[in-house]
Amino acid sequence: MPRTSPLGRRWSQVAVGLTALLGIVFTLRPIDDYDVWYHLAAGRLMMTTWRWPVSNTFAYTTPDHPWIDLHWVFQLVLYAAYALGGADGCIILAVVLVLATVTILHASARRFAPDVLVALLIAIALVVASPRFVPRPELLSFVLLATYLWLLDGFPRNGRALYWLVPLQVVWTNSQGIFAVGLVVIGCYWAGATLAFLPLPRGWRAASGASPGEWRRLTLVLVLATAACFLNPYGLRGVLFPLELLPRVTGSSLLSARIGEFRPPFQSGYGVPLAYTWVATIIFVAVSFIVSIRRWHLGRLFVTALLAALSTQALRNVALFAWVAVPAIAANLGPLCTRSADPSPTARGEKRRDARARAPAASGRLAAALAPVATGGVIVVLALLVASVVTNRFSRSLDIEREFGLGVSSLHFPIAAEEFARDVGIGGRPFNCLATGGYLAWRRFPAERVFVDGRLEVYPEEFFRFYFAALDDPRTWPTVVTRYAPDYALLYHVWSNRFPLVRYLLAGHGWELVYYDETASLYLPTDDAHRAVRERAEREFAARHARNSPSPPTSGLWRALSVPVAALRRDTAYGDFLMTIGAADEAAEAYARALAIDPDVSQTRFTLGVAQWSAGRPAQATIEWRDLLRRDPTFERARAALAEAEQRLPAR
Repeated sequence: MPRTSPLGRRWSQVAVGLTALLGIVFTLRPIDDYDVWYHLAAGRLMMTTWRWPVSNTFAYTTPDHPWIDLHWVFQLVLYAAYALGGADGCIILAVVLVLATVTILHASARRFAPDVLVALLIAIALVVASPRFVPRPELLSFVLLATYLWLLDGFPRNGRALYWLVPLQVVWTNSQGIFAVGLVVIGCYWAGATLAFLPLPRGWRAASGASPGEWRRLTLVLVLATAACFLNPYGLRGVLFPLELLPRVTGSSLLSARIGEFRPPFQSGYGVPLAYTWVATIIFVAVSFIVSIRRWHLGRLFVTALLAALSTQALRNVALFAWVAVPAIAANLGPLCTRSADPSPTARGEKRRDARARAPAASGRLAAALAPVATGGVIVVLALLVASVVTNRFSRSLDIEREFGLGVSSLHFPIAAEEFARDVGIGGRPFNCLATGGYLAWRRFPAERVFVDGRLEVYPEEFFRFYFAALDDPRTWPTVVTRYAPDYALLYHVWSNRFPLVRYLLAGHGWELVYYDETASLYLPTDDAHRAVRERAEREFAARHARNSPSPPTSGLWRALSVPVAALRRDTAYGDFLMTIGAADEAAEAYARALAIDPDVSQTRFTLGVAQWSAGRPAQATIEWRDLLRRDPTFERARAALAEAEQRLPAR
């Protein structure tokens, strides 16, 4: 690597430190992933029973369905983190795993490129992968993937260190179902080393090749790592489990059509800026391979191309590609940086030598002059990015509700609804949403079991079709009652696809709404068996609702700097739910709170006008619609509503 001045090294270290800080602030966010809770519940179950789960223990709907829990190592670690520090302990564990990934990737890429370029590449990868920074087994897979790349990029110089891939494959197999990625990475490097024995271009053979003895070592590692996959509690079924699950979460399958992380990036709700950053990274990788075409490392080329292709198929694969791109681009572009910054030309003849010496020397001086500017630019970009994440402005730009901080997100889980149910004695068999099943399993198992949760492998596809039909077409609800006889229904209504069932249960089909808040609502049967708990719940909710007053928006310097994106989403979604149940006055208040946070959201202002109209305040409705058209003249629904209102108002 080229030598740099002490001052240059210090500024490069600042860039590296800011990259680590970026990883930390991306990961420091209240727990908002629905699957975290069933992983915690599984860890608690294993610590309680000292056995691996083998059947669908948490659900009463399909209790005998096999449960191949290949996440068990991570689940035990996660439960230990929770036992030590609660929810914040889980978040700190996530921070440690992300930092470990960044550190190992930096060590791998630093072999080829200067710190500043590596810092920039890792920052791009962090941005692209940031939606996946939650306490899930995936984070341990990130660390393992980075370690695999570090070991394989060091081959054959690292000698016997390559054998560490075998025990690491055992860990990966027992940590997450995507353990096959580890074998694919080893296989790509093995294929590159094997092809290097053929009469390929000299640069390819030099970059990819190995001696016969070194090739045999790599082959043995691949064989042993493959055999290591059988070291799991479920034997052959565990090894084949990824192949069993793959058709259910890819292509046009039922689950891939319903769950965002299994859809391609531009179809998954992935923020458009992040999606374009992912596309730019693919282009960046391709360009780096094009400019280094004479010295391709075939193994690195194969694994990067394969994971790039996989990233186009599902959102959850995007992070894997982002990590692999870091050492690939560094290895391709690093020598170019070295050559321009530290030239050492050779030539024959005095004139030719002098001419060649002058040109690279000038190029080196130019590169040396530009290096501080480039370093300063990277530092500024990283500092601004860190600030945008901490103030939630990064999330606001992506229209997502992830906030910087610790604890548990009250927007994503029915915390208050579950506590209310516990206080008034609501229990038994729930009908719950997929999103709330993990939280209920954590809070109520073993006293109660759930209807469904996020463990996609433990429910047959026919059951998922039945469940989604109940949400989409509530006319099938009587079949749910007949087949499973639920004692209560808990619906997560932040997502509007729950509204058809909400309307059905409110329409006098033997169920009654007994509780609701900004996140969830509870419904009880109107039969005599549930009369006592229903009446108790109605009295308690009426008392709480009468004295409940929404928290006023925060003020001060921090409020001016940060954006409460979770509150914005909560109040908007709550207004939509209140309109669904006919509480237009409360809905108008919720929309007004959302607009106090961001007055320029056209849809929210339009629905505020609708709520005002429904509440019998047509003058206020027309004021809101006129204000909306002043802010956004292209919002045709407001124009149509205003025209209709002006026709009807004289008749009133």
